[in-house]
Amino acid sequence: MTIKDQLKQAELMFNHIDKLVNSGKIQEAYELIQNENPPQSWIIELPSIAQKGETFKTIKLELMEAVMRRIFGKCEVNHIEPPIISQDKSGYASATVVVGVKTYVLGTTNPIVLSGVATEVVNSIKLLPLATPKASSMAVKNAIKQVGRLLGKYLNNENEELELPIEDKPSIEDQTEAVTQGIITAKTINDLKSWR
Repeated sequence: MTIKDQLKQAELMFNHIDKLVNSGKIQEAYELIQNENPPQSWIIELPSIAQKGETFKTIKLELMEAVMRRIFGKCEVNHIEPPIISQDKSGYASATVVVGVKTYVLGTTNPIVLSGVATEVVNSIKLLPLATPKASSMAVKNAIKQVGRLLGKYLNNENEELELPIEDKPSIEDQTEAVTQGIITAKTINDLKSWR
C-alpha cells in the first residue's frame, strides 16, 4: 500500500480537522490530533532490540512526514546537531542525534520547531556510519510523535507503563575490572574516597 493510499484512509478525519481550523476551533483540532488513534493500516510491528522475542508498534517515517504535511502544510528537518559519539570499554559504540523538525501552528503562519533525540548503539565503532543516520531518523520520528496519538505517541504504552530494560547484575569479573580501573584513574586520595 502506498503512502497516498494510507493517507486516503484518514481523509474523513483530515477533512474534519480542516473544518475545525477553518471555523477557528484550533484547540478542538489539536485535541482531535492528540486523542485520535492512527488507522490500523498505518501501524507496523518490528522486533524489539531491548526485549528479545517482543515487538513494538510504530509508523513509518515517510508516512508520519506525509501526515504532518497534510495537516500542517509543512514538515521539514530544521536542523540536526552534530552526533555525540561514545564507546564503552567492551567496544560498544553509540551515536546520539538531536534534531529540530519545523512545522506550523494550525491556522497561522507561525513556525514551531519540535525537538527529537535518539541514540543508536552498535557493537563496533566501525558500524557508526550506519548508526548515525538511523539515530537521525529515529530522532525525527520522536519529534513528530509529540504532536499526538494520531502520529503514534502512545502506540507502545496504551495498556501498561513503558518499561525500560533492566541490565543483568555485572559479573564478579566486571566488578573487579571496574575497581581496578577506578584505582588506576584515581589521582588523589579524595578521588579514591569518592570513587564507587
